[in-house]
Amino acid sequence: MMISTKGRYALTTLIDIAQNFDGVTPVSIKEISDRQQISMKYLEQIISLMVKGGFLKSIRGARGGYLFTRPIDQIKVGEILDAAEGTLAPVDCVNGVSTCAKSASCPTFPLYKEIDAAIYEVVNRYTLKDLVEQSAPVTNTSCTP
Repeated sequence: MMISTKGRYALTTLIDIAQNFDGVTPVSIKEISDRQQISMKYLEQIISLMVKGGFLKSIRGARGGYLFTRPIDQIKVGEILDAAEGTLAPVDCVNGVSTCAKSASCPTFPLYKEIDAAIYEVVNRYTLKDLVEQSAPVTNTSCTP
């Protein structure tokens, strides 16, 4: 499993909003784009996924932007990555997307299931609040972990 740029930017974007929300004023996409050096067009795609995932809501108007729909200590990292990536499964057969004729006799299927369970356990151990608390203000994450 490799987390794509989309997944990394989704995490970065939500951390940015959490760090820059003053409790009243929505955080604008322009501000996020400027701080993170992510193009507005790409950021709009990321934020759209986060709105569809139920993490953010849009506030329209001159002072509009984005707010969280629930407390950040209730948003699991795994949920964010699922919304951005679609799946974190190492192979399609473990998440039911693919039907493989060999799955019943596949010698590697148990290994893939264990890897999938380990990934799920780790990413759902952390909340967005955990990431915010352990990080300095986030700027462009174009680095590859």
